Amino acid sequence: MKRRIEPLPAAILQKIMEPRQRSELSRRGPRGQAGAKLCHAIAALLMALPLAGALGQARPTEYDVKAAYLLNFGKFMHLSAGSEALRRDTFDICILGRDPIGRTIDEIAENETIDGRAVRILRIADASQATTCDVVFLSAQEGDRVREDLAILSGSDALTVSDAPGFMRDGGMIQFVTEQDHVRFEVNLNAVERTHLVLSSELLRVASTIEGSPPPEEKR
Repeated sequence: MKRRIEPLPAAILQKIMEPRQRSELSRRGPRGQAGAKLCHAIAALLMALPLAGALGQARPTEYDVKAAYLLNFGKFMHLSAGSEALRRDTFDICILGRDPIGRTIDEIAENETIDGRAVRILRIADASQATTCDVVFLSAQEGDRVREDLAILSGSDALTVSDAPGFMRDGGMIQFVTEQDHVRFEVNLNAVERTHLVLSSELLRVASTIEGSPPPEEKR
């Protein structure tokens, strides 16, 4: 049975979205506005009634929360010049191997666009087919295959995400963790910097742990 879990402690979300900070973010231009959008997106997708209501439950399950995060990760990353993904018409979020998320991600991604590209949810059986994805989720249920999959994806510009233990140690970029029944995420910037990916400073601001340092233009 899936556990029902909160995405972030309410106190953290409240602090992130307090009026003073929203005003400050707005003055910083597009990146600051993106931070405010991130906070609202997380709150809307993970805590508000539409998601819970659509699923017929009082609060999202653990994997409902992770599905919403996957969509929002795509909205707060961009690619530097030289990436092949810049020429693609769709923004592909791929589930590699076993799929514990189910239809939740399809429902919340319906009619969504990221950077003017229509979001597609794809189920991929083999890592070699996922190298052209924008975001790739590797389930912890993949077990020992996770390390092999990361090796195959290492030459791509896919943002790799998983809830597998030791994922960042094996070279993954974002790892879901559970802290006191709250779904959080950790970021491995050392892995991100080996690609054309750049993660928004607003996304990094709500990460529970960050390994490595952001490039100078992303520091605040």
